[in-house]
Amino acid sequence: MHHYTGLKSVFILFHVFSIFCVITSYGFEVPAGERPENFFSDLKKSLQNIEGNSSVIRAKDYELSEAKANQLIAESEKGLRIGINVYGQSIHEDRPNEGFYHRYRALNQVYLRKPVFHWGALQAREEIGKLNKKLAQESLDRRIRSLRGELRAVFLELVVLNYRIQLATEQVKLARQNVSSVGEKVKVGLSTPLSLEEAKAEQLSREISLSAINIKLQRKTSQFVTLSGYTVPLNLDIPEAFWDFCLQHQPSANFPVLVSSINSEEIEQLNIQVSIEEQKAIISDAELKPKINLNGAYFQDQVDTLEAGQNLDRNNFIVGLEANWAIWDSHKSKAQKRAAMARKAKFQHLIETKTRELRESINSMIKELESLQARIALAQRLISVAQNRFEKSSLELSLNRISPLEHFSSVVGLDMAKISNLETVCKYMVLLDQYEQAVGSE
Repeated sequence: MHHYTGLKSVFILFHVFSIFCVITSYGFEVPAGERPENFFSDLKKSLQNIEGNSSVIRAKDYELSEAKANQLIAESEKGLRIGINVYGQSIHEDRPNEGFYHRYRALNQVYLRKPVFHWGALQAREEIGKLNKKLAQESLDRRIRSLRGELRAVFLELVVLNYRIQLATEQVKLARQNVSSVGEKVKVGLSTPLSLEEAKAEQLSREISLSAINIKLQRKTSQFVTLSGYTVPLNLDIPEAFWDFCLQHQPSANFPVLVSSINSEEIEQLNIQVSIEEQKAIISDAELKPKINLNGAYFQDQVDTLEAGQNLDRNNFIVGLEANWAIWDSHKSKAQKRAAMARKAKFQHLIETKTRELRESINSMIKELESLQARIALAQRLISVAQNRFEKSSLELSLNRISPLEHFSSVVGLDMAKISNLETVCKYMVLLDQYEQAVGSE
């Protein structure tokens, strides 16, 4: 029986250890070959130079520099302070039974002071400086990572808009040709004025759509330049490799969603805030306790001697301990500690809330990713069907079995199928990048 119990305990420990290893090793990372910058050189260049060009990142750099300086300030509170005083005096004395006496003298002083024991307050201030520096660094890293994701998303939107413009331009051209063709047929009685008006309406509709897309492209381009600081004109043409990727790529179906694998920079920052408030509570506790400092000094002074009119210069060395004790502060330190504890509780509550929200967000992302995977497969099939329809429609048009307007419908259908596939793949890539940020890489 004891042997069985021992084996059971070993098995349970091994099982728990195995689960722990699996959970902590889980993560997700988008393959390099599936990132959009792998296909678009301008996006790759803008991402490489983001830290030097982006004004958004420069602002975070300033915050980090400030945090580093504040850390040095906090560390210096524990250090040795040394000062020098030099005095130059002109003395005029009216001594009894003597003439008016005047002389000059110069004195100097060197002093030092070092905190010895402050009940952990100085260490707490130093720790707060380190935590604030870590917080600023985490904030900078997080902003760089999120900005990369934003740039990928905006650039892919630009690619889609640029392709829409290309298709819309071609559609406007075809619509104009259709108007001209129908007009010629009306002249010889092979078509009706109504068909001509319908062709003109279609042309105007396509021109309006093209104008609207151009405006969207300009706005998105400005947004990309503002975020990235990349001012070189962008090449938004879709390379053949990306078309092949859109038409043939089969997305991965595995998305880990283990709570302990979540790597949220926002939650990490909240944990740092909790630690900062704990250190502030230590400082508040020390306010009404005696603080011991080491003092030392070397100074010169002069004293009168027994002989009238004579002075003696003295060199003095002093070393000692100083105790400063604030006894009453009208509950100020107590209120400061209470405020720190309240902020700590608030941050802890936010951690719980953010963890739940993040877990729900990841579950939602997975469902949306799975939906996009299915839509990509359908969009790829739709392109094949639309291509067959277009080829048959072209043949029917050449045999005068259908009208140009009916053939134009097949052209638009093929274009919309390509756009649908392109947009779905781009949305999938953007969401996959967001999922990687939430779950964390391996």
